[in-house]
Amino acid sequence: MPLTINLRPKERLIVNGVVIENSGQSAKLLVHNTAALLREKDILTEEQATTPARRIYFAIQCEYLFPGKETVLLPIIYKFITEFAAAAPSASTLAQQITEFIEKRDWYHALKTAKQLIAREQEILNEPCGQAVSEAAGVG
Repeated sequence: MPLTINLRPKERLIVNGVVIENSGQSAKLLVHNTAALLREKDILTEEQATTPARRIYFAIQCEYLFPGKETVLLPIIYKFITEFAAAAPSASTLAQQITEFIEKRDWYHALKTAKQLIAREQEILNEPCGQAVSEAAGVG
């Protein structure tokens, strides 16, 4: 069954590393085979990778969209995940899930879970300062 993608005017999509932009009115695309694709709303630029969880997402995104850089990216991704899980133990389950997807080379699901990690990171940052500091230190 093909994947249906509806693009709004001027919306972008990356397919196997190629940026495609809808230059006209709304468009409907059918993808009939396996491809690495991300809609514009799910793409994170390097400039937007300003937090630990966002850096994890960005590094996974790079491998997903531009495969073949595992020898460079995997050590970085694992380092980021390990550091994040140590600093935010409440997110260790998500970190473990991301690691499992990466080990299976299921980059798409690793990205989806990394998006959840970004949301959890924001929750931690929004907590009262004392709780966030305690959690980061592993106290309590």
